[in-house]
Amino acid sequence: MKVLGIDTSTKTTAIGLIEDEEVLCDYNLTGRVAHSESVTDMIHEIFKKFEFNLEDIDLIAVGLGPGSFTGLRIGITIAKVMAFALDVDVIGVSSLLANSMSDYGLVSTIVDARRGNVYASIIKNEDEPEVLFEDEILSFEKFKDELKKYQEITIAGLDGDKFIGEIDNAKLSKNKAMRGSNIARLGLIDYKKNGPMDAFNLVPNYLKISQAEAQYEKNNETGK
Repeated sequence: MKVLGIDTSTKTTAIGLIEDEEVLCDYNLTGRVAHSESVTDMIHEIFKKFEFNLEDIDLIAVGLGPGSFTGLRIGITIAKVMAFALDVDVIGVSSLLANSMSDYGLVSTIVDARRGNVYASIIKNEDEPEVLFEDEILSFEKFKDELKKYQEITIAGLDGDKFIGEIDNAKLSKNKAMRGSNIARLGLIDYKKNGPMDAFNLVPNYLKISQAEAQYEKNNETGK
């Protein structure tokens, strides 16, 4: 199967293409880019280099986040439109989980959610990723306690270097940025297990902090 992977959950626009287990290409742009323009341009550039066409794609996988509200909406909308136009299946996957798949062993992706909070997950990545800590938004202080359960862990994500100094048992990934091929790989794994998703119900994973965390932030802001 040829699978196109798309992720716009962070400031990196990531597009990847795989065929079964083989990674055909990864194309990333990081910085202040307009996702809506960069995604379509990058896909066009990718398919100029292959002997097959966009119409030969069997599956589209897209990162559902968590992450940038605007970025996620753009990426998911493009994936839906392409799926309908090409009459192919589409599947949504965790951006955090996919981001961790470039490293083996115990891996955590951490994304700065501001105000002392992080989006975070933990996986054990071997033949297939095993989720040990589901995608969640929580205070970094609380997540540090979760990380203490492991003897050694790799920290991935573009924001990893912001937090690595405060995690005693961690090393920083050399593959911090999102890879579109990981989105495609995770999409293919989920597709084989569960089949496609209903494109109409494909929505971003906007995680929200708990009521207790929200109250804690409010109290700190007001000095109570």
